Amino acid sequence: DGPTPDSTALYLPSHWVPGKLGLDAGLRYSCFDIKLPASGSIAGVALEPDDLTGDVHLNYELSDSFRLVANIGRGFRPPNVFDLGTLGSRPGNRFNIPNPSLEPESVMSYDFGFKFVDSRWQGELFAWYSDYRDKISSRFTGETTPDGRLIVQSDNLNSVELYGLESAFRVLTSQASEFYAVVNYTRGEESDPNGDTVAADRIPPLNGRLGWIYRPGRIRVESYLDFASQQDRLSPRDIRDPRIDPTGTAGWGTINLLLGWTVNESSQLGLRLQNLADKNYREHGSGIDAPGRNFGIWMDFEF
Repeated sequence: DGPTPDSTALYLPSHWVPGKLGLDAGLRYSCFDIKLPASGSIAGVALEPDDLTGDVHLNYELSDSFRLVANIGRGFRPPNVFDLGTLGSRPGNRFNIPNPSLEPESVMSYDFGFKFVDSRWQGELFAWYSDYRDKISSRFTGETTPDGRLIVQSDNLNSVELYGLESAFRVLTSQASEFYAVVNYTRGEESDPNGDTVAADRIPPLNGRLGWIYRPGRIRVESYLDFASQQDRLSPRDIRDPRIDPTGTAGWGTINLLLGWTVNESSQLGLRLQNLADKNYREHGSGIDAPGRNFGIWMDFEF
């Protein structure tokens, strides 16, 4: 028999609107049944992790156009089949052996910000923070394989703190055109049981999109720039990962164009032109370079 991860959950939501304050909250009880059969010298696994999670969402109207928003949530993630049973070579000259005794990860997340909307302007800015505990990480066992690979095993070792800013902005410059911008920033630290702290794995650099949309009648024209700054703040695991340059990932930007035509109420045609400058770049943490110039035609039909 193969692996059989099953889950059962019970969810209780609530909604309350006393005046200008909106409150949404929920509780969720989750129970997992994870079984992996034995294989050769590897023992079988039978785990039944369960936990209570929930979230609270607050929304306060300062005016018809301006709202303050805050969210608090708790989550957990049981180990999956990959975490529990991986046996074999891994990137970075590692060889992974299974660990049938893993515990779930847990996280507390918080964010606070505002949203602004009127007839011409839209915008939002949020600061957020996430605190992960019992993060499943690779632990070096101190042993090596006959061909020299470092033997590692997944374990509940570290804690991770992630925090950042997310922002979006849009302005209608006329009845037919608008500008928009999206910018995101993330930073993270990971701490081991000894208290040593390093950069967290695969943290994306500052990134976003700047764009302009023009709609003359049934035609829609959108030009936009996707961008990401350099990321040279790497974790030790990032530096060992052959998919990541040990000196960091270079920043990049691409110029893109979308053309759309509304044929009638039920159908649309479009042309997508991406990376028009044929920029050679790589998303941070990706194992392959992004495609060069890319052209595509699409049709959307409703019936």
